[in-house]
Amino acid sequence: MSDLERTNSNKNLNSKSELLLNVKDVPFHLCKETLAKRSAIVSSLLERNKMDELPCILQDIEADPETFELIARFCYGYKVKFTSNNIVSVLCIAYYLGMNDEHSTDNLVGKASSFLETRVLPCWNETVNALRSGDKSLDKLADFELVDLFFDSLIEKASYDPRILGEPPIKNREEANEYRPNPRRRLFDNDWKSEDLITLPLRFYEPLMIRAMESRRIPVEYMVSSVCSYAKKWVFDAEESVSGKKREVVEAVERLLPHQRGLISCDFLFKTLKHSIWLEASSECRNGLGMRVSKQLDLAKPTDLRILSQGESLEDIQLVRTVITSFYSNYEEETEDVSPFVKVAKLLEGFLFLAASESSALKLDAFVALAEITVAISQGVLRYSDGIYRAIDAFLDRHRYLTESEKMEACKVLDCDKLSRQGCEEAAKNQRLPVRIVVKVLFVSQLQIRDTVAKEIRGVEEKVDEEDEEEEEEEEIRVWSDEDEMEKMSEKLLGLEIENHECVVHRWKKTKKISVWRQVKRKFGCLTTTSSSDDACTCDVKNKKKKKKKKIHHYK
Repeated sequence: MSDLERTNSNKNLNSKSELLLNVKDVPFHLCKETLAKRSAIVSSLLERNKMDELPCILQDIEADPETFELIARFCYGYKVKFTSNNIVSVLCIAYYLGMNDEHSTDNLVGKASSFLETRVLPCWNETVNALRSGDKSLDKLADFELVDLFFDSLIEKASYDPRILGEPPIKNREEANEYRPNPRRRLFDNDWKSEDLITLPLRFYEPLMIRAMESRRIPVEYMVSSVCSYAKKWVFDAEESVSGKKREVVEAVERLLPHQRGLISCDFLFKTLKHSIWLEASSECRNGLGMRVSKQLDLAKPTDLRILSQGESLEDIQLVRTVITSFYSNYEEETEDVSPFVKVAKLLEGFLFLAASESSALKLDAFVALAEITVAISQGVLRYSDGIYRAIDAFLDRHRYLTESEKMEACKVLDCDKLSRQGCEEAAKNQRLPVRIVVKVLFVSQLQIRDTVAKEIRGVEEKVDEEDEEEEEEEEIRVWSDEDEMEKMSEKLLGLEIENHECVVHRWKKTKKISVWRQVKRKFGCLTTTSSSDDACTCDVKNKKKKKKKKIHHYK
């Protein structure tokens, strides 16, 4: 027996003052006058003598026995313990019963509001917990604008630290290990690990995220991270029995996801698209997800495309075709950059190999249809068809029971002329291929060898021709250089001849001058005394004296 029940039994309430209220089949025997002192609604009914309406005062509000017991205890003067789990429900019932300060001072609405403002809204964890716990009660508090208070508080805190929205988009594990809460949160909150918004019901989560996106105060990548986590919890990992709720979540997730390319992982988009088809979501939802997938198809992996074709049926293949067609329609005007088309062609080849090698449930017609799509995508984009060959080989390996005609049906998409040399070598030895395909591969291989030899011969000839041309050029250069040397030598010889001629003339002139001078000296009797030797003085007078001296003889 609770304290409230003991109090009521001690007071021995009579039938006139007693009020019986059933809250979810739990009876409460209360005093009408005691309730009327705190509740304006009960007081008004008593004043108007509408006693028959008193037992129904809670029929229009969601009230649980635990919360109503707190309300009754407050009316009887007991101290009420507020928590983030009960504060919204207490506020809702107190607001509905008119337990405000206008009716009675220091009333329940004022006390609960003060606790909400000072103890709940300043803390992220308490705010999320209170909003989640008061799911069924907040509708009655529309005039109180309590939902807006919760939303504004959460957005402000998320803008201050976006990581509390959930797991941030981390590129490597080292960044994840480096994450720590800021010192302020560690100081005032021992359990700094935040409550996740994905625990909120959809009726709160979607409008909260819309308001957060409109505020533009939170980085969009953290918003996307939260939305993806929400879909994983309520759609991917949820029980199959709640398909109706799943459909609502998928449609809401599609509305919340941005259209920005590369911001959402391909794996998530493919999973969401697949679930939207399974759950028969609205056409707007399916088309929106398909558009997002097609915009970044060149960023996907073969395992991402595998998500769409897990049923191994023609319908799944048609879904792949639809996504690819949408991709090409988005890029039909952007023809300068061909790298996205190359990536998608390689993606289709990898996906075809993956689908053919992983499961034997893939039917021949579905494989051929998927292979035709792959060939159409790779035509004019990829140089070789080795990827198609390896996918066919994997399919034949998983389906060894196929007849020769069925094998030819699987191989009809293979263009042997586009096989590389290595691909031809592998295919020529492959016993799983039909004989006609092997013969064709051998013929192609022979043509490749012939072309290779012809190219090599042509290359040698061109090299010889180039060498001959180079030799001719060198010879011509050599001839020209020889002629230049000859011309230079001729010029030198001519110069030497001119110099020699001048020397001869000079010497002749010099000799001639000396002879005249000697004649002058002989004529004038050697008047000069500047001769430097006896040979310079050769006049006749001197010679005569010598002759005379020789004729003189001295005798003793």
